[in-house]
Amino acid sequence: MADDNKTAAKNAAKAAADIKKQKKKKWCPIVAPELFGSRIIGESFVDDASFLMGKAITANMMQLVGDMKKQHINLMFKVTDVKEGKGYTTLVKYELSPSSLKRLAKREKDKLSDSFVVKTSDGKLVRIKPVMVTNSKTNGSALASLIKNCRAVCKEIVNRTNFEQIVVDLVEYRFQKQVREALHQTYPLRNLEIRSFAIESKKKKETVEEELLMRMKQAQKRKDQEKLEATEQEAPKQSSEESEETSDDDEPVDESAREDADDSNEADAETAAEDEE
Repeated sequence: MADDNKTAAKNAAKAAADIKKQKKKKWCPIVAPELFGSRIIGESFVDDASFLMGKAITANMMQLVGDMKKQHINLMFKVTDVKEGKGYTTLVKYELSPSSLKRLAKREKDKLSDSFVVKTSDGKLVRIKPVMVTNSKTNGSALASLIKNCRAVCKEIVNRTNFEQIVVDLVEYRFQKQVREALHQTYPLRNLEIRSFAIESKKKKETVEEELLMRMKQAQKRKDQEKLEATEQEAPKQSSEESEETSDDDEPVDESAREDADDSNEADAETAAEDEE
């Protein structure tokens, strides 16, 4: 009986090994979106093409379009469909290489970085990270105005444009130029770059602008509450002062009685003077 169990176990293990050997891994191509000519941007070594779903791959713009001047730009794609052993991707992120960002830093210049979430015209929440370099050192109020106005300009542009078109404008440097020209009146910029523009992975219900409005409302609510508490604390003091004033006024002076008292005092004084005479 024991020998039979061992034999069965060995047979099962052998069958599993044979099935595993039959499942040979293979190279499956990953294809870029139609926006980039449906080029093959990579391959993945998997057991089956279905395992490509959800895989992310980063490609350089030089690889995609063959332009050496754009080799500092990287695009990230994610496999969202698998057909005929191929993984078809969608664009999820635009970013600059770290080496190109280091070259932005200059002496006697201010470098500003920001990060916020906005919504595209096709309803995608995206996180945008601009980098601004001023022509010279400046004060804090000007830097704050630059950040505030940069958010407003980026929000206005992104709200009326779909995600893929914005990425195309970023690659062609049209987006950066438009934002830089809009900020020129606030403070002249030496350079403006978008170091990252990506679909927001975290589940967020509000954009940064909506969050700021919410914080402003909460701050105003706290101020109103503090004002109400201060008013309530001042109310007892005012009532006590009014009660003291009222107590002083509770005994009105009778002018006629005062006059009678003065007349009687004068009469008594005359009587006392007659008696002395």
